[in-house]
This record gives sequence, C-alpha cells and structure tokens, in this order.
Amino acid sequence: MKMKFSKTHSLVIKSVFHSEKGEEGASLLDIIGYVDYVNHAILTYQEFTESVESAKACGLVEINEGKLKTTDTFKNWKYGLTQKLSIEKENIELQSYMNMNCKKVEKDNGVPAFSVGEFNAVVEEYLKESRKPNKV
Repeated sequence: MKMKFSKTHSLVIKSVFHSEKGEEGASLLDIIGYVDYVNHAILTYQEFTESVESAKACGLVEINEGKLKTTDTFKNWKYGLTQKLSIEKENIELQSYMNMNCKKVEKDNGVPAFSVGEFNAVVEEYLKESRKPNKV
C-alpha cells in the first residue's frame, strides 16, 4: 500500500518557502512560527523530521548550515500553479503532487539534521517569545 503524504508534510514545505530569507534559507524558529500561525499548533519533533526527510527525498527541500531552503523543483511547482490558491487548496495540491511524484520516507537511516534537543530548545524559545507570560 502506498503511503500518503499528510497536510503536515505540505505545511512544513510551505513554511520553509514562506520563511526563507533569500539565499540564507529559513531558520527552524521561523518554520515553527509559520506552522503555528497557519495551523494554530506547534509541530512535534516527529512531524517535523518526517516532513523534512520526505521533502528532502522528494527533492523539494535542502538543508545547508542549519537552514532549510526550497529547491528549484518546489519553486517550479509553486510558480507553475495556474492561479493563486488559498492556503488550504494549495496544501491539497502539494499533497497531490507529492503523492504522484514522491516516495514517502518510512524510516530514515541517516542522522536527522536537527536533534530532538535542538528542536525542543527552539520550540521553547518560540513559545517564550510568542507567548510572553504576564509578570505577577
């Protein structure tokens, strides 16, 4: 049975695209913030790593010096859309593209680009900055 890509897979890829700062790429902090902004939820480490590894295997995302960046393959798909779509419809289109053109990574044998410790530290930093508690 062929594995299907989820909304989270497409959302993580799109978060990289929308968070990129030119050639520098997108930081983990910006990606977490974008997903929270659009989906009103914080990614788990498993969701993030599975999405990134699948996107890398599909040739849609690359990692360079701790920053993620969409590839020309992704940009060609994105700019090849015939019309401007809502976030939800674009997610569905990207999932469809991935299901037709990519193989989902079931178990990654390599080392993830970010450790669970790094990921959790960035999530904590994001939560601290975005949801500053009231001082009593």
